[in-house]
Amino acid sequence: MAAEDPRDERTTDALLARCLKGEVSPEVAAMQLILATGGTAGARAAVASARRRLPPGVSPARLAAVALLLSEDHDGCARIAALMQDPAAPATGTPARLARVRRFFDRAVALSEEASVALYSLGSPAVLARATAEVVTALRRFGVLGPDRAALEIGCGTGRIALALAPAVAEVYGLDLSRRMIAAARRHAGDRLNLHFSVTRGRDLGRFPDRRFDLVYAVDSFPYLVETGIVETHVHEAARVLAPGGDLVVFNYSYRGDPAADRADVGRLAAAAGFAVIASGARPFTLWDALAFHLRRRA
Repeated sequence: MAAEDPRDERTTDALLARCLKGEVSPEVAAMQLILATGGTAGARAAVASARRRLPPGVSPARLAAVALLLSEDHDGCARIAALMQDPAAPATGTPARLARVRRFFDRAVALSEEASVALYSLGSPAVLARATAEVVTALRRFGVLGPDRAALEIGCGTGRIALALAPAVAEVYGLDLSRRMIAAARRHAGDRLNLHFSVTRGRDLGRFPDRRFDLVYAVDSFPYLVETGIVETHVHEAARVLAPGGDLVVFNYSYRGDPAADRADVGRLAAAAGFAVIASGARPFTLWDALAFHLRRRA
């Protein structure tokens, strides 16, 4: 993407405008620019151009923060961004779509463990640690943790959230399509006895019995369930494996950029599966721009 193209400039300016307004963090803005321009060089050029054209009275501080992030080496992040722009024909049908997601994450985790689970970490372990801490804090504020609670994570990736939750719950089971992700999760878990990670086919939660868990949560994995056409199945499956009064927490429902549509869809799915909606489209994070949904299984 050429930064000199006026169409491209409008795109990058719109992304940076959200950062200037405080709607997204500099980390998310940097990630979005890398995706929009195809790499860090184009992202840096877009920020420099925007800074030169700032209207009088607008502070450049947030753009400077984006520029500082982009001045560092984010090779792994840029390679994953390139991977996301794979020109291969879109997969059709659920099995093919699931296979494509599996291949993507198998390749992504080999490029950068940090960026593969949160691209806005830009591949930085420090940024990823901050992001993980924010997710755990949000779960704690939702009141869904406890030493006697069993948790299931849909799309556990490299196990970063499960690992952080291990001291706060009785046990965590993590499922992921990617064998390489699960291998990384098991490596990070070491000999912790209350963490369990398994590769899943991704179609349902059939390996678990009814009422097995007190908490089911998903951190940026529901967009792939939406994309593959199995999100409704997973919401009903979550209701099945949750004990009455158990909680389903979803951070990021989709990538379509339409919060009203996300809230409407989650509300519809919750009603059909027997959930009460506790929080719909909350924004609990300063680093990540995800919407949070908290559902509770009716007794």
